[in-house]
Amino acid sequence: RMPQIMTLSFEDNIEPKLEWLQQRLDLDNAAVGKMIQREPSILSSSISNKLKPKLEWIQQRLSLSNYELSNIMQKFPALFHCNVETNLEPTLNFYIDALGDEGRALNLIIQIPSLLSLSLEKRLKPRLKEAKAAGLSIDAGCLTRIAQSSEQKWQTSLDVQTR
Repeated sequence: RMPQIMTLSFEDNIEPKLEWLQQRLDLDNAAVGKMIQREPSILSSSISNKLKPKLEWIQQRLSLSNYELSNIMQKFPALFHCNVETNLEPTLNFYIDALGDEGRALNLIIQIPSLLSLSLEKRLKPRLKEAKAAGLSIDAGCLTRIAQSSEQKWQTSLDVQTR
């Protein structure tokens, strides 16, 4: 999945990142190994320029404890590669606006962190517009269906709920 890892120095690059991740997220060897298996490109990311600022933003913006931050990153390590300005912040704001309540939106994201990685323009906004046009109640369940359903399931869900 990521052959360029083979060119990284274990002592100078890989080992320090593994140790940093273990310390920052309170991970044991198995947990950090699983995270790297799921998202090996973490090893080629800069701690000071990418990993640390991303964790700080996620923890601060979602009001997470260290334990909650660790859980979210273990569930969905791809968050390390989402851009704050163009993806994370606008997508979080979408959920806050759609639910009309920041606390409920944060709880939804904490439960399902992958919701932050979805396209606003191609999936979330168009489906929210369809849901509102169909007269659906916009709650956490509806937003989860908007975000996670395949196109076919989404259309079926709309048809069933508008009958």
